[in-house]
Amino acid sequence: MAAGTTATGGSIRVLHVDDDAFGDLASTYLERVNARLDVTTVTSTTDALDRLAARDYDCVVSDYDMPEQNGIEFLEAVREDNPDLPFVLFTGKGSEEVASDAISAGVTDYLQKETGTEQYAVLANRVENAVEKRRSERALDERNRRLETLISNLPGMVYRCRNEPDWPMEYVGGECEQLTGYAAATLEAGDVVWGEEIIHPDDREATWDAVQDALDAGEHFEVTYRIRTRCGNRKHVWERGRGIYDADGDLRGIEGFITDITQQRERQHRLERNTERLEALFENSPDMVNIHDADGVIVDANERICEELGYAHDELVGKTVWDVDATTDRDSVLQMESAMERGDVRRFEAEFERADGSTFPVEVHLAKLAVAGEHQFLAISRDVSEREAREAELRRLKRQYETVFENAQDGLFLLEVVEDGDDAEFVYRQLNPAHEAMSGLSAEDIIGKTGREAFDGGLGEQTTSYHRECYERREPVQFEEVFEFPAGDIVVSGTVSPVVVDGEVTHLVGVTRDVTEFKERERALRRERDRLEEFADILSHDLRNPLNVAEGNLELVRERRDSDRLQTVADAHDRMRTLIDDVLALARHGRTATDLDDVRLDAAAERAWATVETETATLVADSGLTVRADEGRLAQLLENLFRNSVEHAAENPPEDCVTVRVGDLADGSGFYVEDDGRGIPDGDRERVFEYAYSTTDDGTGLGLSIVAELVDAHGWSVEVTDGEAGGTRFDITGVETAE
Repeated sequence: MAAGTTATGGSIRVLHVDDDAFGDLASTYLERVNARLDVTTVTSTTDALDRLAARDYDCVVSDYDMPEQNGIEFLEAVREDNPDLPFVLFTGKGSEEVASDAISAGVTDYLQKETGTEQYAVLANRVENAVEKRRSERALDERNRRLETLISNLPGMVYRCRNEPDWPMEYVGGECEQLTGYAAATLEAGDVVWGEEIIHPDDREATWDAVQDALDAGEHFEVTYRIRTRCGNRKHVWERGRGIYDADGDLRGIEGFITDITQQRERQHRLERNTERLEALFENSPDMVNIHDADGVIVDANERICEELGYAHDELVGKTVWDVDATTDRDSVLQMESAMERGDVRRFEAEFERADGSTFPVEVHLAKLAVAGEHQFLAISRDVSEREAREAELRRLKRQYETVFENAQDGLFLLEVVEDGDDAEFVYRQLNPAHEAMSGLSAEDIIGKTGREAFDGGLGEQTTSYHRECYERREPVQFEEVFEFPAGDIVVSGTVSPVVVDGEVTHLVGVTRDVTEFKERERALRRERDRLEEFADILSHDLRNPLNVAEGNLELVRERRDSDRLQTVADAHDRMRTLIDDVLALARHGRTATDLDDVRLDAAAERAWATVETETATLVADSGLTVRADEGRLAQLLENLFRNSVEHAAENPPEDCVTVRVGDLADGSGFYVEDDGRGIPDGDRERVFEYAYSTTDDGTGLGLSIVAELVDAHGWSVEVTDGEAGGTRFDITGVETAE
């Protein structure tokens, strides 16, 4: 067993080994001279070893001459199991040789037996000193072990240094290398100086001043500063220390502890930043925010809710939530909130009442929190007045849409795109009565089916092909062809358009129209146009040839004899030729302009002006429009208006100079042609577009009629007004311009 105890003071257990009667006598005297001694005497070394194995003793006192073993041999046997047990050799055989052997074997003390009882007092004193020394050493070892354990487990390093600006280290322990990257021995040897190479340069002076102030006041010091590690990293450390003083009170050094607080500092900074952000969010939130306690009393509120309700912060804090929410009461609030668990969030609608008594709808998100051990509630509210107005508007628009959808004359349908891997199908989800009437199939027959499922044979393939083309091209697809519906074969003109949501085509919308009658009318008009073309050819041949003969013979007669009557005949021929040209223009132009191009109006005016006998008249073309028009018909329209201005505007043509202007209407609806001539009387303005109406004797009355026909062919309108300079102005409106 282990030898001795670990505590100083108390009794001292002594094992005395002696083979003669002197042993009992020695034991008695030892206990008498020192009451702390508890002596057990045995007469053989065998018994002594057994006793040591069975029980703890603080010291062994042994004779030298004994039958089984001598004292040195016994000492060596004891040292095998108890290397540090105090052992006093108390022998009557004294010699330098024995003493030398005893010391070599590890004896604690050596004492020679003498006569008289005084020797026992010396022996007792030697035993007590040896035991106390051992106990002190054991206690010191234990203290050092615990200290080393403590230091090795500290999250930092301990040190002792001199109080100098460079803080030269005399002792370093603990996690020095983990903290700084340097071994403790490097700092202790002065190879790396704490104050010069480790403390951050910007923190050295402040750290020195703080430590010196604490030392001057005789107090412990605590400082935080930055260090630079061996690998160049920067850390924040916290240090606590105190001065070490000698017996005279002089400062001999500093001892302390240094630990890494970088993570704590970063956490603190993150916490501070988060706190600042939360405070900023609370105060600057576009939503109304309040915090109330378990009794429903508002304990904090942000600026937005104060503004919305019309209260100052101090006025709102202290009110209850049912003072603010006009739709609830105390019992309802407490009942709902008592059923909530921490972290629960409830959403509901309410109506807040302002300080002036007015109310407005809100959406509230309520969360239960635990703050400082108490339950509180965070309410985030948003004014939904605009949302409710939008929802009401959406409901109104939906009703309008449904009304239009159900009553539209065109066939309308909605398809859902159902994707299946790399393929997609198009399922009818909605169609209106006009589509039912057109197709001869009811909504029940079509909704929920694809085109192939809803329509038989080629019709299903026909409709699906347009659906797929629209889906793949991701743009509207127009079509016009004959569909063999159950209700009958009809010509359908339609458009299928994609509905794109988040980049994906989710639906297709279709608009269809039965254009069978329109196509039949179009064919009839084409036949009429062909007949008119044929008539125009006949008119051109059968009327112009006789006129050419008459004009030729007139010229022969005038070569022989000229007279005023022959001039009258020539004027009649000119009038007949103008009449023929106007009739041909009416016959060939038809009633509808279908070949439309983008035409610059100013350029068209310049070209038309060049074809008219304008004498001394002047054209001012300052239009910036590019119009959608049949270029040939637009030219004819402008020529007739120009000719009308030149022929009818001046009192005595061609002496008077007439200015004709082409410009844009102020409202952007079209253009005008005006002159500065004598104008058209108000009473004649309603008749100027009639066939054969003319204000001159030699006019055909067809020029402005042709203008009206050309305007109508484009779908435009024409009106006669006064010009700015007093002449005549023609306003042409409803003109489509190029984008």
